[in-house]
Amino acid sequence: MVDVFRKSEDLPIVANEAVAIGASSLWIQLGLWSVEAAQIALQSGVEVVMDRCIKIEHARFHGGLHRAGFDTGVIDSRRKMNKR
Repeated sequence: MVDVFRKSEDLPIVANEAVAIGASSLWIQLGLWSVEAAQIALQSGVEVVMDRCIKIEHARFHGGLHRAGFDTGVIDSRRKMNKR
């Protein structure tokens, strides 16, 4: 996986580099978007995620954001802690 924290105009170059090293996925961080970079990666079989933060998505998937006070809309079986 290649996790990208670069300006949008740099993303096609990074996508080509990700393809060259055989990356399985290209994760482009929150607030960034490039159709050209996505096309480069997808045409080579590299999965693409754009405009997402890995840490936030991991915590959201595992329900950890609730502990930080975020309402993610994810329904889980864990009991929510009451704020005191």
